[in-house]
Amino acid sequence: MKMIFIFLDGFGLGSDDPEINPLKKIPTPNLDMIFKRFGFIKTDCSLGVPGLPQSATGQTAIFTGTNAPEIVGRHISGQPTISLRKIINNNNLFKELQSLGLKVANANVYRGDYLKKMLDPSDKEVKPSVTSVMTMSAGINFKNVDDYINNEGIYHDITGEVLIENGYNVEPSTPERTADILCNISEKYDFTLFEHFMSDIIGHKADMDKAKKEIQLIDRFLGELFRKIDLSRFVVVITSDHGNIEDMSVRTHTMNKVPTVVAGAVPEGYKIRVNSLVDIMPMVVGMFKYSRKQGMQ
Repeated sequence: MKMIFIFLDGFGLGSDDPEINPLKKIPTPNLDMIFKRFGFIKTDCSLGVPGLPQSATGQTAIFTGTNAPEIVGRHISGQPTISLRKIINNNNLFKELQSLGLKVANANVYRGDYLKKMLDPSDKEVKPSVTSVMTMSAGINFKNVDDYINNEGIYHDITGEVLIENGYNVEPSTPERTADILCNISEKYDFTLFEHFMSDIIGHKADMDKAKKEIQLIDRFLGELFRKIDLSRFVVVITSDHGNIEDMSVRTHTMNKVPTVVAGAVPEGYKIRVNSLVDIMPMVVGMFKYSRKQGMQ
């Protein structure tokens, strides 16, 4: 069994009103197919803590299996604080999978200038994200622009256009080509993570036209991924940390639950139990352990 984990920041389950929810404003044939064929679990992001769910605590909950907002007493936005970094460094999904002898990869490409600042402890301008802290704590090499050029990594925006806007001389990609590259990368690892956070950035703009384009991009990317990947060998997990892009009536996050999709080669007899964000890491680790126990790996 191998796994691709797609993290879509700020991607919730909204209302059926097309004037508010871009997912209801435009056709999404691939997302519709995925939800219909594999189903999805409505996943709680509030974790019993008052206030709007936020990225730093929500992502920490996903990737450590701990109720981060409860531990720190509130939802924390943006990048993880020192307290949250301690939680991530103590144990996280990458380290847990490595302890099982599994090969793990973060497929996201980092710009050289950004990476240099992020890895410099004295630089206060760029603070690492939850997945970046997790990557560092597990001793995993960050992919760079050379990896993008050599089709060994993909950029967070799926197309690489942000790289070009930042002055890098690279070729843009289509969502279909990026999905194909991710599939090829994942063949080399047991677990491959890809994080896409433009959905959250665009959600904060509350611009319906931009949101529609973003949804179409995600739909094309996921559609090609599911056409390309061998679901008899791979499990594909898709989830998010909080709602946002599904509600254009506000510029903030939402209280909406998020969809968690678990598709493909789930070992026969393995029970998926996901109610909230804290259940996702145990579900993933448990699936690998169960697969190994059943002699499927």
